[in-house]
Order: sequence, then structure tokens, then C-alpha cells
Amino acid sequence: MTIVHHPFSVRQVDLSDLFPLQEILTKKAAQHYMPFLLFIQHETTVAVASVVITANNQLTLEISARPTVPEHLKGIFREKATHYFEHQIHPMFGTEEALKKGIRRFSDWVDQNRNSKLA
Repeated sequence: MTIVHHPFSVRQVDLSDLFPLQEILTKKAAQHYMPFLLFIQHETTVAVASVVITANNQLTLEISARPTVPEHLKGIFREKATHYFEHQIHPMFGTEEALKKGIRRFSDWVDQNRNSKLA
């Protein structure tokens, strides 16, 4: 019997992460999004958690992952991302409207190639 270990870590998104995330993020047209947490396995980013403003102006948490990520690891990451969102991201903005404004500003600041317009 072989025991398979899944060494992983979770960390905040950094601006230098934006370009490499383009393979993983599932950004739909007309959505505003802000990635905030990465799931890293074997030193490779395999999933990202984003807060998204849906077409009907609702906030939702979206997990974008590579197809190779097992469902149980996606579940672990979703739990960590939900906790982080509820206890760090949302309180940092204070209100849902302030958070939506921040997400829209982030989306406007990042162009189609997920590169900073300032770079």
C-alpha cells in the first residue's frame, strides 16, 4: 500500500501572481472579480479563490482549479477560502457595497491579459 502525501500551502495573492493565474482563472465576460487566495501544491499554484460580482450584482466565492486537483482538496481549499473571505476580506472593506466597489476597481485596473495597466 502506497501512501500519497499532498503537501500544500495556502497564501494570499500577490500582484506578481496575476499573470501566471491566467491559466487557472475562469473569468466570464461581464463579471468583475478579485482573486485573493492561492492553493499551492508541490510548489505549483493549482487553484485560486476569487470573489466575483455576478451578472445580477451578487457577491459569490469562486474556486478555479486545474483539472488535476482532486475534489477532496478542492473542498479543503473552499473551506479555507470561505473562512478567509468571511473573516478577512469582507471585514476589511466594511460593507458589501464597499467590497463591490473595490472588486470593480481591481477589475478595471487589470487588463485582459491580467497585467497591471501601470506596469
